[in-house]
Amino acid sequence: MDIMDLASKGIIKITKSYGKKVQKTATAYPIPEEKPVTISGEIFRAGFARAEIMPDLSLDRTYWIAGHGSGHKMEGILSPVYIHALWLDCGNDEGIIWISADIVGLTNIEVNKIRSMILSRKEMKNCKAVNFSCTHSHSGVDTLGYWGKANLVSIPSDGKVPEYMEMLFKKAVDVSIEAYNNRKAGSLYKGFIGIEDGLSTGRRLPDRHEVLSRIRFVPEDNSSEIWIMNIGAHPNSLGGNNRLLSGEYPYFMREQIKEEKGADVLFGIGAIGGMDGKDFGCENRVEEIKNQAKYYAEKAMAIKEEQKLSPEIKFITQQFYLPVDNNVLTLLAIRGTMSFKAFPSNISETGVAMKTEITLMTIGDQKILLLPGENFVSTVYGGFMDEENSTTGLPASVNAKPLADITGDHTMITFGVTNDMAGYCVPKNDFVLHPTQPYLNSTRDRFDENHYHETNSMGPETHRIIAEALETVVKNFNN
Repeated sequence: MDIMDLASKGIIKITKSYGKKVQKTATAYPIPEEKPVTISGEIFRAGFARAEIMPDLSLDRTYWIAGHGSGHKMEGILSPVYIHALWLDCGNDEGIIWISADIVGLTNIEVNKIRSMILSRKEMKNCKAVNFSCTHSHSGVDTLGYWGKANLVSIPSDGKVPEYMEMLFKKAVDVSIEAYNNRKAGSLYKGFIGIEDGLSTGRRLPDRHEVLSRIRFVPEDNSSEIWIMNIGAHPNSLGGNNRLLSGEYPYFMREQIKEEKGADVLFGIGAIGGMDGKDFGCENRVEEIKNQAKYYAEKAMAIKEEQKLSPEIKFITQQFYLPVDNNVLTLLAIRGTMSFKAFPSNISETGVAMKTEITLMTIGDQKILLLPGENFVSTVYGGFMDEENSTTGLPASVNAKPLADITGDHTMITFGVTNDMAGYCVPKNDFVLHPTQPYLNSTRDRFDENHYHETNSMGPETHRIIAEALETVVKNFNN
């Protein structure tokens, strides 16, 4: 037995003891089922704003690059990073705020703090929802805590910088109010384009959902358009050796669209579990992300067939408990490395659960699903491996329903890492853990393929729990 085996046993013992304490001292109160909120009118109004969220280099602080290994100190800047906000209503004062930031993610606890700050402002008295999507750049500042300096068994220290988090929260409020003040009347159009060669993956995924989606706001006064864009591709191509701050391909993509079309872009990633951007094979990684940006920008600008959306917004945001089997992430929570509130669970390996949320929204007739974490394409749109080809040898029937089957719409647009960074959602029959170091280190399956993603998943039942929450939402949404 090596040191990592011993470390894993120790982590399991600590977290199970913690879970027993939580079960004695905390209560998981029933979460009420939410009802839909509907906003309708004669015409859409939208406003956009953005602001830089650059770290203050005058402070005596170490900033850690998030997204690959822990302990990667930021050593310079490749591109600015931004926070963006969109206000959307239907011609009256009731509307929603949708934020997107060039960060790897936020916990639901931080998102709720930002919501409270925004909704406390008088300008936001008629705001019915605040949603926070992350571009999930793997070259941004650590906003979760996972990527501080690691110890000998790969457990990181808290990589968050309090001053940076405070600045991020404040900028979220500022751009939200500015977006509200910038609102103007116009029309919304939805469009899609195939990107059949535009994604890459290191896992055997039978379906990649190779689609780029765009919702385009056209103001009546012919001022700048606003595009809501979505692609299921990780912004992670600078790689683990990168030490430069960057928004990766989303930054360069937005800049090209602004330059060529004058449009502002609110970008969010889709179902990105195991899914990376187009592989151009460039040894120069900066050239690689710029090629990705150019490819996606040109695809978005090439969309021709569009459908006008009627001015109505309808949504349900439903909280639910997600069991936490991941003892390593639980240990980080115990240490205060990341923001986490533990609830008792009688079905998780650790004995604890977290509270997260899911949102189903329609803008006009376009369904949009806002999901916590990084969801594998098959958990959302289908395409499970059968018994012969699955990594576990289990049949597809052990998996929960694909989320698009539950909503009844495979043209549904999915925004992942939205309102919570809840880890990977992996199909149960593709979920493989290290036999002696579960969640601490990755392992290889019976086809000799690596299974890293499971180490950052809450557990093999994540898909089922999300699917059950969505079934409740769909039932109430349609009633």
